[in-house]
Amino acid sequence: MTDTFLFADENNTSAAAPRKSPYKILIVDDDDEIHVITRMALSDFQLNGRGLEFISAYSGQEAQQVLQEQDQIALVLLDVVMETDHAGLDVARWIRETLKNRLIRIVLRTGQPGQAPEEEIIARYEIDDYKEKTELTYRKLVTLMYCSLRAYRELLRIERNRQSLEQIIKASAELFSASSVRELSRGILAQLVTLVTHADTAAYCSVDGLTAKSRSNGFEVLAATGHYAGDEGSRLQQQVEHTVIEALVQRPEPVSFVIHQHDYYGLYKTRNGRSYLLFIEGIVKDDAPNDELSEHDQHLLELFMNNTAIAFEHAKDHNLDG
Repeated sequence: MTDTFLFADENNTSAAAPRKSPYKILIVDDDDEIHVITRMALSDFQLNGRGLEFISAYSGQEAQQVLQEQDQIALVLLDVVMETDHAGLDVARWIRETLKNRLIRIVLRTGQPGQAPEEEIIARYEIDDYKEKTELTYRKLVTLMYCSLRAYRELLRIERNRQSLEQIIKASAELFSASSVRELSRGILAQLVTLVTHADTAAYCSVDGLTAKSRSNGFEVLAATGHYAGDEGSRLQQQVEHTVIEALVQRPEPVSFVIHQHDYYGLYKTRNGRSYLLFIEGIVKDDAPNDELSEHDQHLLELFMNNTAIAFEHAKDHNLDG
């Protein structure tokens, strides 16, 4: 019973982010009992409100097929000996060298200790951990999940920042075109979201047409990340709380925000009467109490709203076609 308290603190955040997708865990082992035991042991595991989704493969070849078909697998629990004595090592090499995936955490599990030197295996195959099956107790398995998934999360954040920086550099070549403004804003938005929160979904919209009678036509998406990216250049198709935005419109301040059901709504009003909305899903950080943002994070978001609004106003005033 005491083991259940090992991750009780982090489970408390699950209610704060109900829409977070689970981490994908690939179990690769030719022993069906290992799959059953692993699933049972980790059935209630959560990290910052995200549970686990288990995918099973029973051979090295099947594992490669799954990895080609499935994206965003965070961790592979990989048996060494399956159809051959080194099938697991072949999969590990294939992940790093052929699939060229450096983000997936790879943990080798072996039921035959001493079959391969641990130090040599970890160094040669870029393995993140090497465990004997007999030593993976419930507590150690949970600890392994925490360490591996936290490392994966941080590597994923670094990769997203790298991609958004590439967008910024690419867009900076033509700073005065409307298409460049959109590209530049998208890159900055993607980087901003990863800095402020663990989420990756946000939309930056013009809300010139917002009225109580024309809600469905009031949001033109100028830049977006995550599943809002498909709405860029058109009307926002996803669900937002219009009453929240209408309340922000009524405020006298040029820049204001509210966190509603863990989502961020920020509104910037220009001097010529236009308004811009920044919407971010799951804005609240894992360790933030009572849906609070730090002053630094608030300042970053206000800067983004202010500067991007100026850029889009410049594009409109000069009749640039995005």
